[in-house]
Amino acid sequence: MTLDILTEQKEQQMLHYFCLISNNHRYDLTIGYSEQFFGKAMVTSIQSGKMVLLCQEDTLSDHHWAERLGIEKEDIPEFQEFFSLVLQTRPFQEQY
Repeated sequence: MTLDILTEQKEQQMLHYFCLISNNHRYDLTIGYSEQFFGKAMVTSIQSGKMVLLCQEDTLSDHHWAERLGIEKEDIPEFQEFFSLVLQTRPFQEQY
């Protein structure tokens, strides 16, 4: 094997699955919480397979996550409200 494993950690992850419907669109998302990403959640669009790391503060800059997750422009305000309810708030912890 030519790969060197630098680190390996196993953890019990909390995963949430959401099927959300707006006036004209359906969104299927998973939100996973890990200790590995500085308190940010892994939000994945099941439709596109794309993932973005988000915390509540990140949702204020929709250019960072909306297009990547396939969120239509008219649905962004509702998603900002949704994320403010479901994303955990944790204090920032420096890992390095």
